[in-house]
This record gives sequence, structure tokens and C-alpha cells, in this order.
Amino acid sequence: MKHIMAIALLALLTTSADLMAQAGSGVYVGGHIRRERPNTVTTLKNSGFTYVILFNVNVETDGTLTTDGETICKDGQYVFANEQPYYIEDVKALKTWPTGIERIEICIGGWGNQSYSRIKDLINAEGTGARTILYRNFKALKDAIPEIDAVNNDDEHCYDAETAVKFHTMMYDLGYKTTVAPYTNKSFWQSLVTGLNGNRSGACDRVLIQCYDGGAYNNPSDWKLGGLPVHAGRTNYQTDMDTSIAQMQTWKDNNGVVGGFVWVYNDETWNLNKWASAMNRVFPSHKVNAPVATVYSETDFGGYSVRLAEGSYCMGQLSAYGITDKDIASFKLKSGYKLTVYASTDLTGSSKTYTDAEVSSMGVWRNRLSSLIIEKAEDTGISSTEQDGKMTQDAEIYSLKGNRIDRIQSSHGIYVIRQGQQVKKIVR
Repeated sequence: MKHIMAIALLALLTTSADLMAQAGSGVYVGGHIRRERPNTVTTLKNSGFTYVILFNVNVETDGTLTTDGETICKDGQYVFANEQPYYIEDVKALKTWPTGIERIEICIGGWGNQSYSRIKDLINAEGTGARTILYRNFKALKDAIPEIDAVNNDDEHCYDAETAVKFHTMMYDLGYKTTVAPYTNKSFWQSLVTGLNGNRSGACDRVLIQCYDGGAYNNPSDWKLGGLPVHAGRTNYQTDMDTSIAQMQTWKDNNGVVGGFVWVYNDETWNLNKWASAMNRVFPSHKVNAPVATVYSETDFGGYSVRLAEGSYCMGQLSAYGITDKDIASFKLKSGYKLTVYASTDLTGSSKTYTDAEVSSMGVWRNRLSSLIIEKAEDTGISSTEQDGKMTQDAEIYSLKGNRIDRIQSSHGIYVIRQGQQVKKIVR
């Protein structure tokens, strides 16, 4: 009996770990990211969404890739820099510290978009080999921006499973995973997922079921295609935020949903950080193996609570753990550790250090805290990976602007170093 219980417990723990790995919060991002840069890039980095989906990449009849009437790739060449000189820099920055974003996707499709009909025609005419225009243009995009991890299929018109499987198999071979964003026509999506993962195991790794607009009455339980993790989506304008978050909690509790997403960041009328942090409390994706601090959103250890391990957390990372910006009002700290809080999003600006085991009210810092460091009380703030200004092989050094550098400079400055999951701030 004890043996059976141990096996059951192990299975439960394994399932919990797997679900956490599949969890996350995402947001579709419209052309607003380009029109209002760099503020939009900063907003996304600080939001706490763990993945972003760039809407959209349109495939023209000749295989040219466009967006908003501007050309991204043509004749196997990345040419978007002619019209959007900062685009590569901006997309790369989304994943560069300080940020909570871990994955970037591009979306193909959408209502009224005929990209998959054109993909069907091009594949039927040319196939998907290395000399075809589809292959060459998507390779050019991948070569230009390798940070793009996946392509999100939002086909709402063509629904041709045979060519869709061929296309996404080609995309996997180029380095793009696939996610699917259905709202109807379940048989098509089932055929696509089954065929694609039959060709390339794991090529499609997530279902993003639309529960808004045409899919408003979808039940996420009906969309567990191929056993893939299901993320269910709302719009930021569908209801108020609290109602949407409550719906996501219901989906998690009753429908096996492990993540959520929002359509669409295309203006500044909503607070991305509040949405993402609330979603991340519903769908936690970061396992804390050795917590040394517990933070609370209300004084006297009330409100929601989040456990944190030793390390440094920018605003986006705090939100990725479920902590809304400027929303820590009290905390408990393990003996032998200290907590340093910062008014800025990136461990700069005004700061205060606490060594108390418990603080029931942080006073004015409740409305100021945007980043923090948790470390052993005797630590100097200098990482053990630093040796004569150089780092061990698996460590990375960044300036506070997010630029990766080879070594810490001899001049005064502030640097951030990352080694595995540990992040440290160095003041010279």
C-alpha cells in the first residue's frame, strides 16, 4: 500500500511539474509595437507576459512576406530594414534582460487573411524544398531574427490540412515550432496537429483556443488536440480584467487549461502588467525550488502571496512570478538573507535594504517597488563568477541598457550578470 501511495504521489508531482512547464501567459502584439517604439518594447518587457505573438506575417501570392503593407522578406532576402530599421533590434530586445519574455512567435493568418490559401497554392506548385520561395523567405527571416521561436497558425479561411502539414513541417526544419489558434473547424485542427507531430514529434506544442468573437462560446475542454497543453484566450476589451481573470481560473479548475493569452496589444488603453501578473498567479510557470522570501500584496501579510528564491528580479520577472508592479506591501524573509528593493524597473535608482525576518508594512515603498534583489546577508553583491573582470564560461554579462558584453569594464558602472537561473547586480 505504501508503495502504491508513493507511486501516486510521484505521479502527482510529475504532473504538477509538467503542467508548470507548459504554463504561461501570452499576448498578441499588433503594429502598434512598431509605430510607437521604443515605448512599446519597454512596456512589453516590463509586462510579465512570458510569450508574445507578433501579429502578423502575411504571405503574398508570390511568396513575399509582408506586414501592414510593408515588405519583410522578398526573393530570399530580409529587406524590412529598409522601412523598419529598428525592427531586428526591437525583437531581440524583447528577450534581453530586463524582461519577463521567454518566447516569441509570429502569427500567420487572422480573419480576412488569405495567407494559407496562398501557401496552399505555392506548395502545390513548388513544394517545400530549399529552393522554393517559401523556404527561402522564411529562412531569411529566421537568419535575421533567430529569437523568433515559433509560428502561430491562425488560419480562418483555407483549412487545407495536407498543405498546412507540409508547410509547418518545413517551418520546423527551419527552426520554428508551431502553435495553433483555432476558433472553429475542429476536424481540420485535429488533422493538422496529428499530421504535423506525426512528421516531426513535438513540432506543434500548444493549442491557443480563441474564446472570444467567433469563438466566444468555445469550451476549452473540447480542444485538447493531440494531448497538447491548452491555453485559452480572452480580449482585453471583452470584459473588465477581474471578470476575465476569474474566467481563466474557472478554465484552469474545470477545463484543464494550463495557460492564457490576451488579444491584443495595439493601444495603451489597458495595463499589460496588471493583466499579466494576475494571469501568472492563475497559471504559474516558474517553479521555486528553494524559496527564501514570501511577499504579500497587502500589509500584515494579507492579500495574495508569492514565494521567491534567492536572486535578482526586474519588473518583468516579478510579474512573471505573479507580482504586480508596486504591489508588495509586506514580506517574510528567511534568516540570514536580506532584501534590497529598487524604485526602478531594472535594479537602479532609489533603494532600501531590509534584513528583518518580517516586515508587516513597507510604508511608502509599497507604492515605489519595481525590482528587487534577495541575497545572503553577508553577500557583497559581487558574484562569485567574477574573476578579474571576466566571467566563467556559462555566465553572461549585460549593461543596464541590455547590451551583452564580454567583460566588466574597469570604469565605474552597473552591470548585470546571469549564470543559469541566477542573476546578480554588480556596482563598480
